[in-house]
Amino acid sequence: MAETTTKEDIRIDADEADELNREAADDLERIERAVKQEAEEYVEAVDGDGNEKESVEAAATAFDFDEAEGETERLANEASERD
Repeated sequence: MAETTTKEDIRIDADEADELNREAADDLERIERAVKQEAEEYVEAVDGDGNEKESVEAAATAFDFDEAEGETERLANEASERD
């Protein structure tokens, strides 16, 4: 039978928690950059195809991602100010 773990079972010190938080933030930033680059490349590719509707939709999706990225950064700044 598999054992389960709850958050109460896990204990780490503050330094380890800070390091894990930094690693998670770095991972998230790397993923955001990759997704943004892919979205921008897709917009350029669709623009080159001449499909205006798909081009507009792709640009809107890229814009939405930029907006979400800004919101994530804002929330991260607020969280760091509370610490």
